[in-house]
Parts: sequence; C-alpha cells; structure tokens
Amino acid sequence: MIHLGLSEQKELKELEWYLLDHFFRQSNKGITRFRRNSLPRDMIMLYLRYRNYNVEKINEMLNPVLKNLLMRRVITDKEINSNDNMQSFELTSYLSRMQCSVCFYISYLNVNEPRKCLRCTSNMLHDFPKTIQKKKYTGNK
Repeated sequence: MIHLGLSEQKELKELEWYLLDHFFRQSNKGITRFRRNSLPRDMIMLYLRYRNYNVEKINEMLNPVLKNLLMRRVITDKEINSNDNMQSFELTSYLSRMQCSVCFYISYLNVNEPRKCLRCTSNMLHDFPKTIQKKKYTGNK
C-alpha cells in the first residue's frame, strides 16, 4: 500500500474533483464513455489549473483517482489491456452536481453514492446551481 503525504492527497482529491466536473459536463452532452489515454490532454486543455502540468504527471496522478472512482462505482471499466490497465471506461449513471449547505463545497455524485458532501459529509445538499423559479407572466405591468 502506498502512503501519500497530505499535499499529495490534496492534489489527488483536487484532480478527482476536476475530473468529475469534466465527466459531468461531457455527460450533459451525451458522452458517457471515455478513453483513458485522452484524459491527461483533456485536463490540460480544459482546466487552467493543469495548464503547466505535463501529460506524464497527470497520467501518474490519474491511476489512484480512477481506482477510487471504480471502487465507488462511479465508473466501470470497459476495456482492459494485457497489463490489467484500464483503456476505456464508462460512467455507471448520471452525475448530479450538488452544493453543500454547510460548507458550500460542490460534490459530483452518482446514484450509487450516498447524498453526502464529499468534504464535510453533511447530508444537507441542494442542486447546484439552485434552480430559480420563473414567475409566470400575467401581462400586468
């Protein structure tokens, strides 16, 4: 078992958040299957946070993040190569973007996960952004 320092754990947790954000945005476009080898470049291109990272660094960081998402049943592997490395995977369900009412953290959760904040474990979550109820137009001014 690999023991990570606090800064490495924080960095992996942050990458997981950005990766789930990427999955959420793609799934809203109907894309639920992803190729493992395209993720590092996607992260560098799409997120300012990773613009100065090299592909190898993100690739290395993705391994424990993807394993965690597999264990939580957020993704399922679809194609494995001869070295038991995941080549492609798919979301197991739609991701919900929820905001914690206690710490305001944005959590991306699928149907297999408890509705708890991924930062403080509070169950006081609401959709993010909050849906604004539009007032009916009555024609009166």
